[in-house]
Amino acid sequence: MIMGNSAILRAPRRAALAAIGALVAAASAVSFAESYRGLYDWAHEHGLSGPWAVIWPLQVDVFIAVGELALFVALADRWAPRSRLAAWAVTACGLAVSVAGNVGHVTGHSLTDRATAAVPPLAAAAALAVGLGVLKRVVEAHHEQGNRSVGPISAPSFTDAQTAAAEALARSVAGGNPLSANQLQAQFRLTRAEATKVRAAVLAASNGQHPEGEHLESANTAADH
Repeated sequence: MIMGNSAILRAPRRAALAAIGALVAAASAVSFAESYRGLYDWAHEHGLSGPWAVIWPLQVDVFIAVGELALFVALADRWAPRSRLAAWAVTACGLAVSVAGNVGHVTGHSLTDRATAAVPPLAAAAALAVGLGVLKRVVEAHHEQGNRSVGPISAPSFTDAQTAAAEALARSVAGGNPLSANQLQAQFRLTRAEATKVRAAVLAASNGQHPEGEHLESANTAADH
């Protein structure tokens, strides 16, 4: 029943993730456009004109975009927390300068006017933060699923290379694009028989069968031949 419910919810889950991605992208585009307008007004009111005023906002908001893209890559590649500090610092500094520029061009002293001017860069950062948070949990879920698939097949009969190949194959199976026997041979320097043995064990485990069952026995038979 649990497996059935999981299969039923798979399509809605993908649709929800796609919708989140589209909404985050739309919110980010609108927020950066509004922020650009505010920074352009700041530059135009402080001695810049023509193309110089046009390009001035780019040197501010670009740091928010670059920092958030770096965080995206860091989460996707599972960087260590310490390696993400520079990306967070770049994003935070870019956000602070952008907020200051957007608020600074407001001529009035009304709190609501200044708060309105501060919304675009804050909204851009918040939208990306939500998207990154969802991405982090999706990556962790895939990683845990791959580990669960690999767990039962890390048998003592496997060499280190075979275990590494099994882990990589399990992750590729979880991602829906299983590595072929030829890819396992090339990446982990396995023989054809070893690659066949690993594939049989991983695929048996992913199908809910015991890796030491008939699939693995047939792989061992093929390896002996």
